[in-house]
Amino acid sequence: MDDKLIKELFQSAKKGNEKALEQLLIIFNPIIYKNSYINGEFDEDCYQELRIKLIDCIKNFKFNGITSVYDYLNI
Repeated sequence: MDDKLIKELFQSAKKGNEKALEQLLIIFNPIIYKNSYINGEFDEDCYQELRIKLIDCIKNFKFNGITSVYDYLNI
């Protein structure tokens, strides 16, 4: 997955494109899943809250001065 595609998906999702939002949730699902463990156990509520937070972040995120999404996220 390249930065150009991610930026295009973000821009489309910000404009209300549900398919673009769904694709971003799929792309970032491994990170969300990994961070949904509390004390070594998967926490479904945490998982859902992180997905909601990601959606909120997508709606408010700006690409000002960011050259690489992956470098920015450190993944």
